[in-house]
Amino acid sequence: MDVLYEDDHLIFVGKPANLLVQRGYDAVEPVLFEMVARRLAERGERAILMQRLDRGTSGVIFFSKDPAVNARLTRQFERKEIRKEYLGLCEGEMREGGWVDAPLARIGPISFGVRAGGKRAVTRIDPVGWGRGASLLRIGLLTGRTHQIRVHLAAIGHPLAGDWLYGERNAARPMLHARSLAMRHPVSGAPLVVEAPLPDDFVEECARRGIAVPPLFGPPAGGR
Repeated sequence: MDVLYEDDHLIFVGKPANLLVQRGYDAVEPVLFEMVARRLAERGERAILMQRLDRGTSGVIFFSKDPAVNARLTRQFERKEIRKEYLGLCEGEMREGGWVDAPLARIGPISFGVRAGGKRAVTRIDPVGWGRGASLLRIGLLTGRTHQIRVHLAAIGHPLAGDWLYGERNAARPMLHARSLAMRHPVSGAPLVVEAPLPDDFVEECARRGIAVPPLFGPPAGGR
């Protein structure tokens, strides 16, 4: 766990892959929330989880320290003003991007699928590199449903590499990384963008697929 940004009100950390964010009923291993909470408790501060990432997903995630600012953060989420960008390595060659607007619903104990009548889910996908039967994608979210990116990519025939639930177990984990998060600071109102560097396993899997990871600049994708 790397601290990417911290002040009196917020803390952003880099979540490693294969680490749970919260403790489930059957979890016995360490979880990210408890690690952050212990760190802050040593200074008399508390941790309030503001978002979630799947166990296999790496990247930036943030916590509030101050209940007084939570209403402001919630309003930013509701107004789609907090913008999250991901990098994903998917199966197959995808040369053109665009929007996937397809509702999601639970279809199994831990799985979701595109279903009429489900909750609206909108994902922006922009290919940024290609290799041997795989593509590197820049991904933005207009909504934040459980497994949204994973299900949408599988639905269009390009599941994430290593996604054992919606594709194949052909990599160490689902190759998805929460690259950046952009928001207005809930107290100062100043723009705040926090980025998490790509982990070694993601870069190595891209190299194995013949894809060089390009430098990426500019604001997170996802605006519409």
